[in-house]
Amino acid sequence: MTVLDVLDVLVVVAVPLMGLAGGTFWAFSTGVMPGLRRTDDDTFVTVMRSINRAVLNPLFLVPIFLSPLLLAWAAFLELGGPRGLLLLSAALVYFVGAVVVTLVGNVPLNNALDGSVSASKDARAAFERRWNILNGIRSGASVAAITLAIAALTHGPGTS
Repeated sequence: MTVLDVLDVLVVVAVPLMGLAGGTFWAFSTGVMPGLRRTDDDTFVTVMRSINRAVLNPLFLVPIFLSPLLLAWAAFLELGGPRGLLLLSAALVYFVGAVVVTLVGNVPLNNALDGSVSASKDARAAFERRWNILNGIRSGASVAAITLAIAALTHGPGTS
């Protein structure tokens, strides 16, 4: 297997993984959170606490955290060329927009909601709007990174 073959495999694995993570973010933005918006405060807090605990599993975590590593590895294999720049851009956009936002934004909000002793109305008010904004950033970053990674595949050897 050549370096270019390895690069293609890395990207072909990273893109669906980002799609799974980004699709999860998108599903929350377009279905889960709008559905929960229609519930009372106690139901909202109970359901989000349950989801936040359930999501801590390899099927959710591996796609989120493995994707930028694969893209960075692929970018390293193609340093200096247009593919390398696209792959590095994809890795950085995804890492900052999905991974960092998750770790410094969504997770602390999840933890605060989980540990809150405030009334459900107050806990929800401190959580919902901020969490939704951050989740929108994760969704957008996932789409942008997937687009950049696919563009890198189309700029392979022999393409213009």
